[in-house]
Amino acid sequence: MNKILLDNNLKIYTIKTENKNIGIGIGVNVGSIYEEIPGISHFLEHMMFKSNKKYSSQQIDEGLELSGAISNAFTSTCLTFYFVETIPHGFSKIIDILFSMFSNEKFKEEEFEKEKKVVLSEIERNENNPEDRLISSIPNSVFGNSDYGRSIIGNRESIESITKKDLEEFKEKYYSANNMFILLEGNFNKKHIDLVIKYFSKLENKDVKLKIPTKSKGKDIYLNLYTQNQIYFALSKNYKIEEFFDLEALSSILSGGISSKLFQIFRNKYGIGYVQQLENTYIYPEQIIFSLLIPGFEKEKEQILEKAINEIISNYSDYISSEYVNGRIKRQKLVFEKIKNNLFKKMYYDALLIKLFDISFEQFEKIIFTKMKNYEKLEKYLESLEKGNRVIIYPK
Repeated sequence: MNKILLDNNLKIYTIKTENKNIGIGIGVNVGSIYEEIPGISHFLEHMMFKSNKKYSSQQIDEGLELSGAISNAFTSTCLTFYFVETIPHGFSKIIDILFSMFSNEKFKEEEFEKEKKVVLSEIERNENNPEDRLISSIPNSVFGNSDYGRSIIGNRESIESITKKDLEEFKEKYYSANNMFILLEGNFNKKHIDLVIKYFSKLENKDVKLKIPTKSKGKDIYLNLYTQNQIYFALSKNYKIEEFFDLEALSSILSGGISSKLFQIFRNKYGIGYVQQLENTYIYPEQIIFSLLIPGFEKEKEQILEKAINEIISNYSDYISSEYVNGRIKRQKLVFEKIKNNLFKKMYYDALLIKLFDISFEQFEKIIFTKMKNYEKLEKYLESLEKGNRVIIYPK
């Protein structure tokens, strides 16, 4: 991974890979924990694809895809990322569209009002979908009513309160060259790099000051939704950001696939849930949330749930062997290889890794395999997870 620092303090990261296409992503170092109005980062992410002074909303949509590309964006706790995978021939058009989005200063009132309804419908869907509601409730269970504990997409009241001026001022305040980075990877050459520099060196470098986000103590959360006699369960705890790699390695050892111990114990032995997962569910600049997730199992199984959890947590040294871990490493190599072969998916991981650790996916891969080989040192995280907070959704 190479880095280029422009005069306006915009960083460009380049990662050459064997993919045939080119990936271009633009990250803004702002997300839900820095907001004054909950959900405004996510709302702005939606509005970035609307009309600007050069392109209409339809021209942006068609220009991004009909040039031979696919695009997406996501908002997290501390990063908003826009990314496109394109055939080389369509690169110049994609760059022109992306620059028009980021240099835009005003939005159309009618498009703003329409998109507000779209965001509200997204919130409505999240509130009524038990799996989405389970995931979105995790931060509040760990960090309570604080900046760290809020939902990334906001709530109905906060979104309804946002004005077009609020969005324009938020963009003006945080979408500054020195608060952004560009990721270029795949089948690019010097001409593509020069084109990115030509456009994005024009972005203004402003003084950006992020607020210090609040954290508080969470508690267990119990909800009721229409779930067809299913319980949705999450057990979560916060850890230091430096422990991210240990927890990713532990997840790779214990969960994912039919050979995983989570599958063997929860599903095969006790019949609890169709899917079971250990994963880093939320990542912050200084903290991460690690969760045991079981999104849906029969209500009658609740009486043996704690027994199954205790079996996973208490018997680690008995059921984990070097032979098993070596097999899991082989499986994980295939998982990582599939990600590297999918440029669009790889950009998602690279963006987060660059933001948090200034490393690429390839570097992350090497670290995880080293951590997995030292599997004995990971047991302590299971023991502490047992003391975490629960989110449980019961059938209404």
